[in-house]
Amino acid sequence: MNLPHAPHPLLPEIDRPYEAAEVNAFGQDRGPAFYETCHRYAQTVWQTGFPAKCILLLNRALACPLKADEPVLQRWPLPYQALAWLLIHRPADQFIGNPRRHWQHLATRMVEPHKELRTWRAWACWYLAKEILPAADFPPDLKQIREEGIAEPTQAEISYRLQTLSPADDLHRWQQALEWASQQLGKTMVKPAATRIRRIAADELPMVQKLAQRIWPACYPGIISEKQIDYMLSIWYHPSAMAREMELRGVWFALIEAEAQGAVGYVSFERYPDSDICFINKLYLLPEMHGRGLGAAALTWTADRARELGASRLQLRVNKANHPAICAYRRAGFVFLEDVCTDIGSGFVMDDFMMEKAL
Repeated sequence: MNLPHAPHPLLPEIDRPYEAAEVNAFGQDRGPAFYETCHRYAQTVWQTGFPAKCILLLNRALACPLKADEPVLQRWPLPYQALAWLLIHRPADQFIGNPRRHWQHLATRMVEPHKELRTWRAWACWYLAKEILPAADFPPDLKQIREEGIAEPTQAEISYRLQTLSPADDLHRWQQALEWASQQLGKTMVKPAATRIRRIAADELPMVQKLAQRIWPACYPGIISEKQIDYMLSIWYHPSAMAREMELRGVWFALIEAEAQGAVGYVSFERYPDSDICFINKLYLLPEMHGRGLGAAALTWTADRARELGASRLQLRVNKANHPAICAYRRAGFVFLEDVCTDIGSGFVMDDFMMEKAL
């Protein structure tokens, strides 16, 4: 047999091309033979230059509620690592679509049978795509997230769901695929960091300025222009300007500190006069500290302080193009309120979503 492309190393070797009719012939049967046939047809479409179809076939294999002792799972394990290999080795000249968005849609629109198991398998595949594929080229469907109020799950939540729902070895195979992908990409597996959030006085505001001067140029290119970054840093982050906010509006500033590393971020907020709203003006972390639970800890700390101040709502603004921050706020329980575009002078605007969380 002579197919145009080299075989996928984690799918079965085939001695002939498989066809869609061979998968469809199983009807509603989702047993071992269906599972293996999906893998063999997935190899066919991979070798003929259709990686997006290969993903769809492995999705169908993951619809099978097979038990861990099924012999076919010993030959062809649940295909998390096969999917990770495909994403890493995606051919530049072949259509792959947007796998991250594909699995987001699949997870949020799943139907029976075995809806819950299949939903969390889809989220597990989504997480692989999120970790492997560059977000700039493969963004989430922010429109769906906003309109349907979707909160992307954390790694810990996916782990828990796979552990409790799977009749097979999903959790082990998924974690194995994540570790393998991290090694292939030269990434270090992120571990949670011990955190302290500490309110500061005006004499420590230079540290906030110093952090901002590191964080903004690292995080905001591609979202706003370099000129706007420089402008916003100059008008909002001079220590005297922040001190005036403290004095005139009662703004709180706090440093986010990680164990053995000191200050790695900051948060500021204020209680609006004659209102039940606390508004978060700033919440930023050094990029190397993202994904370690510090942002979530800062939001929890701020919510606790807001309750102590008598507020019942927490609000913030986030740039419409800042997808990671938007998804983090959704996970923390914030909902979209409205679009807000503000002229901030010198020809610059802030084009944001206003978000809110009930306390």
